[in-house]
Amino acid sequence: MDRAGGNALRGWRDIAARVGDAVAGICVTLAALALVGIVAINGANVVARYVFGSPFSWAEELMLYLMILGVFAGGIAITWRNQHVRITTIIERTPGVIQRPAQVLAVVACVVVLATVTVASVHLVSLLASFDQRSDALQAPMWIPQSFVTVGLGLMAVLMAVRLLLRAFADR
Repeated sequence: MDRAGGNALRGWRDIAARVGDAVAGICVTLAALALVGIVAINGANVVARYVFGSPFSWAEELMLYLMILGVFAGGIAITWRNQHVRITTIIERTPGVIQRPAQVLAVVACVVVLATVTVASVHLVSLLASFDQRSDALQAPMWIPQSFVTVGLGLMAVLMAVRLLLRAFADR
């Protein structure tokens, strides 16, 4: 590869890495805000229940939705930072020449599974939106908390694929 092509490739790798880092940073912040929201709602609900004798009917439902948001937002950041839980025992015990292809195959399998579940989840979210299904206490559209799952799994798949491509072109 000529010098100009190498510089262009390096530029795209740097941009992709910065975008991934930015997405991970935003997701960590979002997960932290969801956790702070849960603590605040829970604290306010305790005061409302034991001081005023009237708890918020919607508190548990909203805290559950914030927990789902926090889990999937945190999952996106963990995926980008390659800190997710994975079982590498089999790959680590294979001969050195097989390890890299096995790692690539494992990531590709994860991306395929995540993409498949994301597509199914998109269908579910669109059904929930078309039926205008709403939650019991908040009367919030159910497609909103379900979309946390869809977006989370989809972004995990994309970020795993980008990380794999970055690794593939790192030697070039």
